[in-house]
Amino acid sequence: MAYTTDRNPNHTTNNYTTNTTVPPQRSGSGVAIAIGAIVALVAIVAYFVIAAPAGPDADNVNVSVDAPAAVERAADDAGDAAAAAGAAVEDAAEDTGAAIDRAVE
Repeated sequence: MAYTTDRNPNHTTNNYTTNTTVPPQRSGSGVAIAIGAIVALVAIVAYFVIAAPAGPDADNVNVSVDAPAAVERAADDAGDAAAAAGAAVEDAAEDTGAAIDRAVE
């Protein structure tokens, strides 16, 4: 700041000069663009890692279930009971057929 005064009997002149430099204000948009680009890149990489098939065996699914021995025995017993019931129905049908034949004669 500079200050000068000129004096004369009829008039006084005061001159003030102020030099002010205002630094440019930054809004931080450059940082926001950089962070946005990083987030987009991470999202794209994550999509391809998660959505990509696992390889040539991606369509082949193998499931193996090991049942306890008691369950296997129960399944075998149920199969045997079903076979016995089928045999009993077949015998009943044959007996019914034979009874009809005897009744008709």
